[in-house]
Amino acid sequence: MQSLVLSHLQQNIDQEFCSKIQFSPVPRGQSGDLALSFFALAKSEKQAPPVLAAEVAKKLKNADFLEKTEIVGPYLNLFFRPEVLMKEALAAPLEGKSLAGKTIVLEFSGPNTNKPLHLGHMRNHALGISMANILEAVGAQVHRVNIINDRGVHICKSMLAYQKWGNGETPQQSGEAPDAFVGRYYVRFETEAKKDESLKNEIQTMLQKWESGDPEIRALWEKMNQWALSGHAKTYKRQGIEFEKNYIESETYQLGKEFVQEGVKKGVFQKRDDGAIAIDLTKEGLDEKVVLRPDGTSVYLTQDIAVAKLRYQDFDPDELVYVVADEQNYHFKVLFLCLEKLGLIESKKCVHLGYGLVHLPDGRMKSREGTVVDADTLMDTLKNLAAAEIKARHDDWTEEQISETAEKIQDAAWKFFLLSTAPKKAITFDAQKSIQFEGATGPYLQYAGVRIQSILRKAGGVPDEDFLSHFGEAEKKLGGKVLEFAPVLERAAETMNPTYLVTYLLELAQDWSSFYAGNSVLKADTGGQKDARLQLAEKVLAVLKRGIEILGFQLPERM
Repeated sequence: MQSLVLSHLQQNIDQEFCSKIQFSPVPRGQSGDLALSFFALAKSEKQAPPVLAAEVAKKLKNADFLEKTEIVGPYLNLFFRPEVLMKEALAAPLEGKSLAGKTIVLEFSGPNTNKPLHLGHMRNHALGISMANILEAVGAQVHRVNIINDRGVHICKSMLAYQKWGNGETPQQSGEAPDAFVGRYYVRFETEAKKDESLKNEIQTMLQKWESGDPEIRALWEKMNQWALSGHAKTYKRQGIEFEKNYIESETYQLGKEFVQEGVKKGVFQKRDDGAIAIDLTKEGLDEKVVLRPDGTSVYLTQDIAVAKLRYQDFDPDELVYVVADEQNYHFKVLFLCLEKLGLIESKKCVHLGYGLVHLPDGRMKSREGTVVDADTLMDTLKNLAAAEIKARHDDWTEEQISETAEKIQDAAWKFFLLSTAPKKAITFDAQKSIQFEGATGPYLQYAGVRIQSILRKAGGVPDEDFLSHFGEAEKKLGGKVLEFAPVLERAAETMNPTYLVTYLLELAQDWSSFYAGNSVLKADTGGQKDARLQLAEKVLAVLKRGIEILGFQLPERM
């Protein structure tokens, strides 16, 4: 609709003047289908917004696509003819194009191989999945990658605990998932270390042995890593996650050390009296940061430098995006400065998509204390809750139907809930609330789509003919909402915030529900009205389904 208005104005008003006109949704409490805002234009033209609005209104007076215009303060609200707006709505694209031609590498998940994936990872995954899909939906080529943290102090903790207290036990013998099995020994180490601080020294010794290639330590490491990674793989598959490439810390940290030594030669890094190598970023408002410890072992920053360079070699991206919790804000400021100072990558091409922590109703999760909620356990809990609701509604369904649908519902429940709060904010996860079929939930969105599917099935199909003349004001509101979809995708991509899409889809589902409550589709007053509403229902369903897929879950056939 914006292009229609601009095209008309450009024939009647100076091009530069037109370029400064801003479109916006109609402000809350006002009427209309689209608003023109004159704040920016008022500054350049040095005239009051209502005066400019009146001038533009005169130029639109004879536009055959408008019913009327209305000046409200600094806004000019436009009222389109129903058939004009609905023609645009039914043909509205389900994608944007602002990032066409751009290549983006997006890293998410980043698990440690000392424990199973948990609720904290699930927020990361929800953001990673949705943002990759959103960026693709507006034209970018997105490479989804992972960094697997499979070495270091934290990995040695579970290894040392297993070495001391495992007695050769295996996940098969214990009956546990292999990643949960490894995680149990990580918690065991932390428990024992509180009683015996000498264990921390043993950890450093084990790490040094690992880096020197000690056969016994390496064999233990390979065995426990394989257990953890096999468990992670099952969780990824269940959550619909596939990575184009995994970067393994144990395969990249040596390259990181080489970059550090080159950095010393360039004067970017300095060797300290204690033998450590560090970078001084005090002039940039940060602190000194160690990139190699005194004993020569590496830190996260060491391998992140190498991995960033490898990704540029692998994909030649326009942008590197890291989906990592806000706890690592400082780390990424340092990393991006290091990359730029080393001449590897411009910091402006690197983005840290940070997010707040996920809490439980009774407080913060802590892996080392064993108070986290494993991803698989949580998904099973949600699936059981969904299955109970389905059984209450459909006593004739088979167990297979119940299980398949409940799995789709649990997937929607946690992904939607974890995306419904802006990334920068912390969130408290409420399993019972997330799985509800009513309210601001993923299952509610699915249910809205299922109801529309039911209407279309009962209708036996949607006609192809032109029924634009049968649309009225009630349909036009929904049509206007449909037209917002592509701009919402663009905004979500620009701000790296999928919450915009979440909010939009909820509003669309609610608008459809309100429309349907007062306007029957299958029992419309005339055949033409029925067919027009079927076309609208089909379009709303297409937008809902596309939006749901972008968020990372699926629309069931029935619920």
